[in-house]
Amino acid sequence: MSHERAGQSSSELEVLISGGSIGGLATGIALADAGHRPTIFERSTGELRSRGGGIVAQENIRQFLSHHTTVSPETVTTSSSERRYLTQSGDIEQSMPESMVFTSWDALYRQLRDAFPGEEYRMGEEVVHVTPETVTATFDDGGERSADVVITAEGGRSNTREQLFPEVTPSFADYVAWRGVIPEAAVPSGVRDEFDDTFTFYQGADQLILAYFIPGPDGSTTPGERRLNWVWYDTVEADDRGDVFTNRAGTQRRLTVPPGQLRDPIRTSQRERAVTTLPPVFESVVTETPDLFVQAIYDLSVPEMVV
Repeated sequence: MSHERAGQSSSELEVLISGGSIGGLATGIALADAGHRPTIFERSTGELRSRGGGIVAQENIRQFLSHHTTVSPETVTTSSSERRYLTQSGDIEQSMPESMVFTSWDALYRQLRDAFPGEEYRMGEEVVHVTPETVTATFDDGGERSADVVITAEGGRSNTREQLFPEVTPSFADYVAWRGVIPEAAVPSGVRDEFDDTFTFYQGADQLILAYFIPGPDGSTTPGERRLNWVWYDTVEADDRGDVFTNRAGTQRRLTVPPGQLRDPIRTSQRERAVTTLPPVFESVVTETPDLFVQAIYDLSVPEMVV
């Protein structure tokens, strides 16, 4: 599926990438640094907004930032030195030394976006069809473009995956991730101290919640300017899923109900569940989060990664 083009060396590839979030950006940056010519097409018309708050910055993420951007990973990450498990009453059930590093979706996205050539990042251009035989992408305006390679990084709502593998459908895993972030300054001091320098968990019946500090909205990692990020994995009955994922406008969402779109009865119900099932410090962060949101968890496996 490689076609040498006039004016390019035999080792230089023209690559079209569908999807301009973190996966697409990282792919494009690595290809450009390897001497290829990637162009990213992102269907959104404006800068992407944070899709989930915190990210555990594994070693491969930190190495990528060191090798492919001008930023030092330490400037966009926070860290903890202890992993801690709580009982429902809030006592420490288990703790162990463990160094972990965290970042935020928006801090990571900003660094990757800055590292990729702006003229090769095309916003408001959506790939709606791919023809593998000719390595051609068709866009929502009817235009077409061929290349040596087409890479899709379209996320859970991938048009290309549905086109190439129509028989493959995501399977709801019967649980969801409730999420939220709170400015550190808004976290009560006693609660803040419980989470500072720790990666803290509570596992109850059919649920798991965790929390850690991430950079602030401007990327600051200075104590007092950070955000507390929490993720609460909780089961949802199949009969209740439609209700949970119906937003304020009455539209049923498949993957996520973003911040600000969760209906009041759903938000109230989950906060009440926090009061009755979570340790006090976790109850506090959930009930104090002004804009919690929810993401569905799906299982998905495709038969091939390359066609």
